[in-house]
Amino acid sequence: MASIVQSLRFFSCYGLSLTALFLLAAVPSEIIGFYLHQSFATTGELSGGFVDLLTSVLIEPLATGAAIFFIESRDQGGKLSIYDSLMKSTGIYFPLATSYLLVFVMVTLGLSLYLIPGFYLLYKLMFVEYRVALKKEQPMEAIRASFNQTKGRWSLLFLPFVVLLIILLSSQTLIGYLLTSQGDDMLLQVFGGVFESPFMAFAVVVGYRLFSLTSEPLS
Repeated sequence: MASIVQSLRFFSCYGLSLTALFLLAAVPSEIIGFYLHQSFATTGELSGGFVDLLTSVLIEPLATGAAIFFIESRDQGGKLSIYDSLMKSTGIYFPLATSYLLVFVMVTLGLSLYLIPGFYLLYKLMFVEYRVALKKEQPMEAIRASFNQTKGRWSLLFLPFVVLLIILLSSQTLIGYLLTSQGDDMLLQVFGGVFESPFMAFAVVVGYRLFSLTSEPLS
């Protein structure tokens, strides 16, 4: 749990900047998603799922990549700004978006085979975007490397992973309940994205800490 404590300390210093970064992604993403959902409202749940995937793949990888670059810079004593972090993320947008899409599809397929395969894949693939951003690996290479990086690390990774999963699932469940109970409301949907932003930012901080701790091979 030391990684969670260290992440909380880091987040207390830089959480506002990281949350603002995810807010910049969440607001346009939710607005675009809302209008696309309205357009596909009569074509069923499959189209709705496609809209969610499309909007998240278009914007979220940029925010995640920028957050990774920002965290790495501050962790190493640098002063990379949010703007410069976004510019670096834009430079690798295609591999980031491709890796995000591949991970999303693999985890979704795993979850469709009951929950355990999906959570297992989510655990094994937790470092893909970090490897794409920081190791300059291509998506398939990063996927293989993430599987290897998590191998034999259960004692270090499993408890923080479970804690983080509970936090994210709880926030998403609450947001989903609010959106479902209030019906179609763009402002409420944007509020849901705003509410989720600090949780997403904290998740990237924890992921970076775990990535740093496991980057060296086992002795």
